Amino acid sequence: MYGPASSHFTVRDFTFGIYDRLLEAITENGYSVQTVAEHLETAEQPEKYVILRHDVDRKVDIARSMARLEAAHGIASTYYFRTSTFDPALAREMAGEGHEVGYHYEELARARGDRDRAHERFEAILESFRDHVDVTTACSHGSPLSRHLNLDMWDEDRPPESYDLLGEAYLSIETDDTDPALASYCSDTGRHWGLVDPTVGTVRTTDDVIALLESDACPRLYILAHPSRWSRSSGEFVERVGWDLAAEIGKQAARPAHRAQHGVTALASSAVQTTALPIRLSRQLTGLSTHDY
Repeated sequence: MYGPASSHFTVRDFTFGIYDRLLEAITENGYSVQTVAEHLETAEQPEKYVILRHDVDRKVDIARSMARLEAAHGIASTYYFRTSTFDPALAREMAGEGHEVGYHYEELARARGDRDRAHERFEAILESFRDHVDVTTACSHGSPLSRHLNLDMWDEDRPPESYDLLGEAYLSIETDDTDPALASYCSDTGRHWGLVDPTVGTVRTTDDVIALLESDACPRLYILAHPSRWSRSSGEFVERVGWDLAAEIGKQAARPAHRAQHGVTALASSAVQTTALPIRLSRQLTGLSTHDY
């Protein structure tokens, strides 16, 4: 279980100052940056590339700031929106900056495992997104309180391509941390990057990711950065650390709750109570590099 003493939960990280340095490391070390759609459309991949993706689970304003920062670096990435975070005006703004906008779907969980209902809902929502912006890829959202994996809605008869999509962000991109011909996948889920590179070892912090890019040991990388994990100011940093720790504990507590659904409420309440401790910890941190955008 994640906790303040855990070696896996990285507290002093995930500020916009650090993200700015990450973008610089990508561009200054000769990496071609691709959206998910660009990657799927490219028949012959460049020698060095980074696929840059963002799942906008919440905190739309942070996603807007992140997109603007990337645009300032001349970088285009992919932003996947849930129905609860999709803003037509923002989607058009991001598309105007060169970013890809996609659908972060969770239909199978919402349909409680009913695939027919999931596909009906997926088609309707996808079309509503397309009323405002071009959508050519989709990406599954993790639904920790559901026992249904949203990726399981797809099969040979109804693949993502049947909805005039280039592909799905998980299913259509092959990754392998041990094969240099394929991209290594790293995500900030759980407030650590969770990559073990065969050359440089464990990649846990954003500084580790930057060092990996500078080492030239990993020519192909698939990065998932959740905007809601990153902070633009010290006050926002305090809030994000508290939220992340409570959310991670809640996710882990919910896993056995799928076998005992009546226990979810009590488990969630217990998880929320953990928020105070990481807030106290984060207020003790000094020397943070943060920017307002």
